[in-house]
Order: sequence, then structure tokens, then C-alpha cells
Amino acid sequence: MESERPNESSVLERLRQPEYTGENRCIPCTAVNVVIAVVLAVVVAVVSPLAAPVVFAFSLAAIYFRGYLVPGTPTLTKRYFPEWLLAKFDKAPEPGSGLEKIEGNADADTTAEPEVEDVAIPDHVDPERQFLEHGIVAPCDEVEDADGPEDDLCLTEAVRTDWDVALEALRDGDRERQVATFLEVDPDEIEFEQSADRALARADGRIAARWESGAAVLADLAAVEVLEDRLPNWDRLALENRSQLASGLRAFVESCPDCDGSISLDEETVESCCRSHQVYAITCEECDARILEVSA
Repeated sequence: MESERPNESSVLERLRQPEYTGENRCIPCTAVNVVIAVVLAVVVAVVSPLAAPVVFAFSLAAIYFRGYLVPGTPTLTKRYFPEWLLAKFDKAPEPGSGLEKIEGNADADTTAEPEVEDVAIPDHVDPERQFLEHGIVAPCDEVEDADGPEDDLCLTEAVRTDWDVALEALRDGDRERQVATFLEVDPDEIEFEQSADRALARADGRIAARWESGAAVLADLAAVEVLEDRLPNWDRLALENRSQLASGLRAFVESCPDCDGSISLDEETVESCCRSHQVYAITCEECDARILEVSA
């Protein structure tokens, strides 16, 4: 009986480190290690010109499958590279944003002419100001049954009720179709996956949006139902603006949008591909789903 030979692709997959490759690849780490690989190949070439290409190819393979050549590179990069440089390469979603990016969204029409000439559609929106101006939030001492401090802001009773109704209506729906509607793309073009610690929507194989969790997605979808009837010119806002406003409502959750359990607010250290940073995190205690992250 012939002994089974290990499948070559499975051996290579065991070498791969997903935390440092693919979407998680640290570009500064990769660049530094490629430079090291070139220098190493040049040094070897002085001694053995024939061995230099082999060493260089081996080094590139290690960088491809493991994310780096020199052990400890991610830690060294975070420690010694300047913050402004790491931020340029950081792939982590901005804290508090429901929509990470929109790519190739040909179906979204954000250039429609306003019906009233003197109405300006902003490039950026301030959720807190918008919410205050249009009665979505108010000082807690003015809101009936509000539990927040007097100098804090709370959702108005009508908004809280409507948000809860929208959450209940959407909770057991077709999430992929709901997300497609939110992103203004054909449902057949969307691939959606969610878990307690992330949710991704892909359109034509590319990342179209990223959330902290499936619970965060549900919160944003329900927020849209609430805000579209309360904020003027909602339909003419850019998709990114609408997403920013919808995710802004998550700061006012009182229970988990998904499992309806209790929530907690904690300060945590978040690790991304290139750096570490402190955030205030709202998390569902029962289902461990992250709802919102805000830079500390």
C-alpha cells in the first residue's frame, strides 16, 4: 500500500498566516521585509552569485505566505514607525463608521440635481448637530423616562419607540437583501457574511462595506428607517453621509439590537494590521457582539 503524500497546497496553506496576509497584510511590514530581502540577496551574491536568486525567491515566498521575513516585524513596525505613517496604511475601519468604503457602486445616484436651488447637500455631516436640530436627540433632562445624566443627550421617546419597532421588523428578515438595499446595489451582486466580531458586504468580489458586527448592521438598517422620515434631503445625501448618520445613532443604544441583551461600555486596546489604538467600545454582554467603537 502506497503511503499518502501530503497535498502541496495544504502544506502551503499551513505556512500561511491569515492574521498578516490577504486583507490583513501590513503594507509597511511588507515593504520593510522586501527591502531586507533585496539586501540579503545582494550580500549572498557577493559570496555566491548562483545562490542569490534562490535566497531572494525564498525570502519573497516567506513574505507572501507569512506576511514578513524577519520574525517580530509587525511588533517592531508598530513600535518604531511614526503614527502618521502607520495611519496611512491602516486597514482597520474608522471607529464608529458603519460603512468602511464603497467601491464601484455604479447603481448609486448621488448626483441628482436638487429641486430647490439654494439647498446645499453637505460633503460631511455632523450626526450630533443633525440629531439635535431635527429632534432626534435632546438633553436627557428634557426626555421622559431618560436614564442619562442631565448634561448628556438622549434619544427622544418617539425616536426610541420607532427604532425599536424597526429593529423588530428587520431582525428576522433577509439580511443580504436588506444590506443590498442599504448599499443601493442589486441583491444578486452582494455577498454578505456576519458574526459577533465583524460583518462584511462584498459587491462583485470587492469589499463594499464593513461593520463591527451583525448587530451593528441591524442597528444601522433600523436607523435608516427612523432617519429617512426625520432628516430633510435624506434621499439626496451621499451614501457615505447616510451611513455616517445611521451609525451615529448606535451611540444611543440601550440594549443589544440583535439579542436584546444588556450592553457594556469599556475602554479597550484595538489591534489592526499596523498599529494599536485605544477605543471606547459598546458591546453586547450576552452575545459578545461589538456595536460601536469610538476613539478614546
